[in-house]
Amino acid sequence: MPFQEAVEEFWFSHHTAVGEATCRRVTYRNGQAAEAWVCQEAIRLEKEGFDETEGPTKLVISADGSFIRLTNGEWREVKGLAVGEFETMDAALGMSEEVKTQKLSYFTRSYRVRDFETFALPELARRGLGEAETVVAVNDGAEWLQSFINYHCPTAVRILDFAHALGYVAEAGKVIWSAEADTFKSWFEHCSHQLKHKPPQRTLAELSLLLPKAQGDEQATVIDNAWFYLQRRLDMIDYPYFRRRGYPIGSGSVESAHKQVVQRRMKQAGMRWAPQHVNPILALRDLLCSGRWSEGWDNIVAFQLQQQREKRCQRALAKQPSPSPPLTFSALQAAGLLPTPDAAEERPLAQKKTKRDPKDHPWRRNLWPTKESWRWSKYRQQK
Repeated sequence: MPFQEAVEEFWFSHHTAVGEATCRRVTYRNGQAAEAWVCQEAIRLEKEGFDETEGPTKLVISADGSFIRLTNGEWREVKGLAVGEFETMDAALGMSEEVKTQKLSYFTRSYRVRDFETFALPELARRGLGEAETVVAVNDGAEWLQSFINYHCPTAVRILDFAHALGYVAEAGKVIWSAEADTFKSWFEHCSHQLKHKPPQRTLAELSLLLPKAQGDEQATVIDNAWFYLQRRLDMIDYPYFRRRGYPIGSGSVESAHKQVVQRRMKQAGMRWAPQHVNPILALRDLLCSGRWSEGWDNIVAFQLQQQREKRCQRALAKQPSPSPPLTFSALQAAGLLPTPDAAEERPLAQKKTKRDPKDHPWRRNLWPTKESWRWSKYRQQK
C-alpha cells in the first residue's frame, strides 16, 4: 500500500507512531535485499542447474509488459511473468469444457530482456518447470517473448493469445465497415466463432476476401498486415486443436499480474517513481501477491544477516596490519641497499693491523713506572 496509508495502518494496528520517511526507508532496504537474494539465487542456478523436485504435470507460463511513470517524466516498461497450473473442468449442461488456471505466482521487474530471462530462473525452478510433463506458453506475438520461451523451455507448446489474434481480425474488418455497423458486428462474430472452432486457414481466407472491398492503399495495407501477422504464426493459432487437448488459449493470468502486482500499487493517481526504487517495490509485491510472504521474509532476514557478517569480516581484515613482504635480492637491489660492482672496485681495501713485538712494550723498556717505584716515590714525598 502507499507509505502514508501504511503509517496509518501501523498506528491503528500497533498504536505506534512511525514516520513516513522511516516507513519508506525500511521498505526500500528490505526490497533491495529481496531483489539481491533473487539475483544471487539465479546465479547459483545457472552454475548448478535446477534441483530435482516434484513439479506439477501441467504448467502454463505467460509474460507481458506494462508501463509506469518515472520521476523524470519518462515511461519505464515493467516486464511480468505469471506461472500457474491448469486443468480442464467438467462441463456444465449445454456448455463446453472450461480450462481453469490456478496457483498463480508472479515475477515482475523493469530489467532488460536478457536480465529478465536470467533472473526469472528462481521462480521457474521453484514451480518445477524442469519436471513438468506439459508446459504451455500463452503470449502475444512479441519477439522478446519468443526469446524468453526459447531460453527457458524450447519444447513448450506456444499459443498466441486468442484475444490478441482476434484484435488483428477486428482491425482488418474496421477499415471496411464502421465499428458500430451491424454488418461489421455480424462479420466479426462469425470470424470469432470460426477462429475458435475451425481451422485457422478459414479465418485467413475471410481476411483475403476483404481485399477487393478495400478503398485505397491504406485500407489494403491494414488488411495485408493482419493477414501476414497471422500467417506467420499459423501453428500458434490452431485453437480447435489446443481446445481439444485442454490447453488454455488466453493470457488472462499475466494480465491479472499487471493489475494486482504493478498497477494496484505503482500506477495510482499522480504516482511517479525513481528508477532505483522500482525493482525493490516489485520484489516485495511479488512475494505478497504470490502468497509467499512468510517464506520470502525468512530469506530476506537471512540474506541481511549474511551481509552484516561479511561486512564485519571485511572491517576486521582492514584493521589488521598488512604483513611485510619477504626480503628478496631484487627488493634490496631496488632499494639501493646492495653495493654495485663499480662501488666495490672504488672502495679502498682495509689495512691489516700488525701485532706489536713484546720486546718493545713500554713496561719492558722502563718507560712506565712500575708498581714498586710508584710506592718509593710516594714515600719520598711524605718525608
